[in-house]
Amino acid sequence: MQVTQEEYQRVLDELQHLKEENALLEQNFDSMSEGYQESLLLYDKLEETYHQLEETNKELDKARARAEESSRMKTDFIQQISHEIRTPLNILSGFTQILTTPGMELDDTTREEVTHGISDNTNRITSLVKKMLELADASSQTEIERNDDVPGVQVAAQAADESGITVADHLTFDMKIAEGADTVILHTNLEQATRALSLLLDNARKFTHPAEADIAAGKTVKEGKVVLGMELQGDKLAFVVEDNGIGVPPEEAEHIFDEFVQLDEYYDGTGIGLTVARSIARRLGGDIVLDTNYTGGARFVFTLP
Repeated sequence: MQVTQEEYQRVLDELQHLKEENALLEQNFDSMSEGYQESLLLYDKLEETYHQLEETNKELDKARARAEESSRMKTDFIQQISHEIRTPLNILSGFTQILTTPGMELDDTTREEVTHGISDNTNRITSLVKKMLELADASSQTEIERNDDVPGVQVAAQAADESGITVADHLTFDMKIAEGADTVILHTNLEQATRALSLLLDNARKFTHPAEADIAAGKTVKEGKVVLGMELQGDKLAFVVEDNGIGVPPEEAEHIFDEFVQLDEYYDGTGIGLTVARSIARRLGGDIVLDTNYTGGARFVFTLP
């Protein structure tokens, strides 16, 4: 069959038209493919943004919870301080009435007890006021001047006396000094180093004391035990305060150094002693940490260069 020129041309035109349509389809497909890829990328970005928003919301929830907890702890702290100050004030008021009552005659033993009570409760109020003033300075990053060259054993002895742990009747107290630690001379601030260590000892004294609830219930309570150790750790001297009290859960190892934190509200305290102690230690170039490997109570390690 013979194909005419016109038919041949028509076939060529159709083929050309098909090629153009095919090219157009390919172009549209490429555009659709690019659009699909862009959509995938956009979806991935949206998904990433969504996850970021989820994480941000979680952090905001945590921050809100911390703020609420902080607010609650501050309220508890104010109530606790009010109670802590009101109690010795009431005692002092009672003793004052006894001493100022006309015609009141006191034998030597009673007078000595009253005098001792006045001294103890005055010191208690002074200590609370001192802690509050120290707390106001606890967030400072300013280094504490170190102009004293003193034996480490002097810091330990003075801190033990200052904390009152040597005369606490509910516990036994011991000091253990490792070989070489007894001759170490610290270039530090004697008053502040002693204060930080005395706060750790005071903490051990409080949390080895039987809870009032246990005493009231007639439960058998164990005798408290506190050991103050001294040892060399590299180029630092470590004061290790170890007790057999209620202990601290490992997950609370950092939380307990926050302001106003009290893990057990059945024990006396204001929740600021450890905060102040660590602040002082760090501003002296050292640190205070909780040894989470110790399970017999609590062990705090106070290091100084």
